[in-house]
Amino acid sequence: MKKIISLFIIVATLSSFSYLVNDCGGLIFFKEGTSTVMTSYNEDGKVTGSAKTIYTGVTKSPAGAMVKAQQENFDKKGKSTSKSEFTITCDHGNLIFDMKMMMPQEQADSYKDMEMTMEGNNKELPSDFVVGSSLKDATIKFKFKTKEGVEMSMMNMSFKISNRKVEAKETITTPAGTFECYKLTEDIEMKTMFAMKMKSATWFNAQSGTIRTETYRENGKFAGKSELTEIKG
Repeated sequence: MKKIISLFIIVATLSSFSYLVNDCGGLIFFKEGTSTVMTSYNEDGKVTGSAKTIYTGVTKSPAGAMVKAQQENFDKKGKSTSKSEFTITCDHGNLIFDMKMMMPQEQADSYKDMEMTMEGNNKELPSDFVVGSSLKDATIKFKFKTKEGVEMSMMNMSFKISNRKVEAKETITTPAGTFECYKLTEDIEMKTMFAMKMKSATWFNAQSGTIRTETYRENGKFAGKSELTEIKG
């Protein structure tokens, strides 16, 4: 259960990276060498792990820019548990996520000897937000086959992210500083061999991206959070 809760925190965080300007130039992720640390906590406020991401290899285009990111995950004792790479694209001010970011690294490591296909609509953030507005839903599906071509339907995984809303504009303080943020809420449903529903609230800043994400069980009970604890760049 703790791993599932952590997964929902990751999904929620990736769902709400930042408020953008038209060319994404004000966003830290598109500045070479920037790094961030997000620390995760359980419902009792105890540290469960952290993730350090370094943004490199920025490529600019007439439509915006693309950045490569290297992420390393750590357990609560600071021991490295996994590494991954992904890309983020800015297209005319809209932020578009590499869909494989939605795959939890633990599962990705388990499925590394299989063929994986992805389908669904990209998760996007628009160039500006208005309090009270709604955002586009997203559905992402992962399907697996053995190298011999045998479908492993029991291992398939899907995420549905819906009811996305910009709720408010608030000021949030974390160990990394104090930030003026937009609060985004959404519902997340994950399906594997069983289904689970969660809710999330994310606070994000125009320059520094995601500042805090809180995750709640379907019954509204707080399940954990992840927040920005370090930023360099």
